[in-house]
Amino acid sequence: MEGEAFDPVVVTFACNWCGYPAARLTGVQNIDYPSGIKIVRVMCTGRVDPAMIMKAFEYGADGVALVGCRMDECHFLEGNKKAKERVEAIKKILDYIGLDGGRLEAEWLAAAETKKFAKLTNDLVSKIKELGPNPIPRIGEMGEEEAVFDKDAIDDIISSTSAHDCVECGKCTSVCPVARFDEEFAPRRIVLRALEGVSDKLAEDKDIWSCITCEMCNAMCPYEVDYSEFIRRMRSEAVLLGGRHDSIIKECPQGGMLQSMMRIMAYTEKQNRLSWIPEDVRIQTTGDVFYFTGCLPHMDLVFRDRELDLTQTAVSAIKLLNHAGIEPVVSNNEVCCGHDLNWVGDEDSFELLMNKNIEAIKESGAKTVVFTCPEGLRTFDIDYRDILGDLDFEVMHISEFLLELADEGDIDLSSDNSGTVTLHESCRLGRHLGIYDPPRELLERAGIEIKEMENVRDKAICCGVSSFVACSESAQKMQLERIMEAKRTEAETLLTVCPKCRIHLSCAISKEIPCDRELVDIPIEDYTVYLARHLNL
Repeated sequence: MEGEAFDPVVVTFACNWCGYPAARLTGVQNIDYPSGIKIVRVMCTGRVDPAMIMKAFEYGADGVALVGCRMDECHFLEGNKKAKERVEAIKKILDYIGLDGGRLEAEWLAAAETKKFAKLTNDLVSKIKELGPNPIPRIGEMGEEEAVFDKDAIDDIISSTSAHDCVECGKCTSVCPVARFDEEFAPRRIVLRALEGVSDKLAEDKDIWSCITCEMCNAMCPYEVDYSEFIRRMRSEAVLLGGRHDSIIKECPQGGMLQSMMRIMAYTEKQNRLSWIPEDVRIQTTGDVFYFTGCLPHMDLVFRDRELDLTQTAVSAIKLLNHAGIEPVVSNNEVCCGHDLNWVGDEDSFELLMNKNIEAIKESGAKTVVFTCPEGLRTFDIDYRDILGDLDFEVMHISEFLLELADEGDIDLSSDNSGTVTLHESCRLGRHLGIYDPPRELLERAGIEIKEMENVRDKAICCGVSSFVACSESAQKMQLERIMEAKRTEAETLLTVCPKCRIHLSCAISKEIPCDRELVDIPIEDYTVYLARHLNL
């Protein structure tokens, strides 16, 4: 509260063998260390998942510390070395999203090194006092009232999405990719439960989180039920009732870390998100064209072990725009678009992110915002408009924007290079937004041959994991199926227009797979990166 002395809360993960004994012995010896140090005993610092660290900050901790064995003395061989690498990566992420990497520290010591433990905690608390409190409200400080089941809200969801028109045709189930691999899942079953008034158990309903919101059912429904919007709003109601998607998100390798980062960005004021930009590209702080980078810099750090170099998508986009004589605005003030939070029921944080982005674009004076991420484009074009009405700027996918420039003679797409590709269509760009032709036409204008897969356009197979929710066995089967389909085209490269699709498809073949590896042996590349390289940029 205002006027009270700031006593930082520091969640301290201490290993069982050295860190925890050092903390206890420090107290036994009456060596002074801050009262806000909250010890969490773990078997090894290597077992502290990055998502656990980010979750501590999301829940309001002012700082986090890891305390483990000395290097080369880890009781689990190299657990502390892995922890050290993770801490360095997360410190960069905290700097990116405006929380400051100085809030996270690690120390490696012996069980008897009590003075070292005390120095770590005292120095960290002093640093945090300089930085100030974590801007994110702590759990229990948000003033939320206990929610109760609201039948009127459910009825409104049913009515506004035309879910009441759902009948026994079963068309949705017959085309649903989740239902193909999970016999217990059926889209209409969720609708029927809502229609029958049994949604008071909504908070416990796992099926609303199993849906991948690919809109395959929307595209095929003869009654035009907006099933994906039905699911999105049902998730929001479930969250209000205390339902959480955390158990399903934990099935994903990143364990909910990205969602935590997004919520943190909703509350922080100053970021440091432009360090990835090389010196050989030209950008501006104001201008007519704004390039929205989205979460590429953050995801690059989260998935650093995959070596996907995700920021190269953004670099390539800027190079393509520079090639057309455009120096786009790339803003340090933009934040995550909020797509994932919107689809996991966190509407409050979503709107905070939305307002920050609208303000950043307004300050830039941009008339057009260009996206390489279909999720960002979809969020602006549909979700922001649903809340704000008309936007004061145009939003376009990079393929649409570059095609317009080509039509006007403002960009040279000629190249001596050649190549054959097959295109994996993002659900958000395709079924959600109806953008099918521009990505293809741009490649063809550049002299790139496209070999189509069997399932394209509104029948394209989803990558299986939307909003990093439900990375299940079913999702992995979808991913392998899609890559095998791409391989059968005999194209040289599989291109993805969505960075998350590339993450998920690459993940599917990065581990042991239940099929001959030759069946999925095809390079997976980003659309924008491939095009820029093809043009020798």
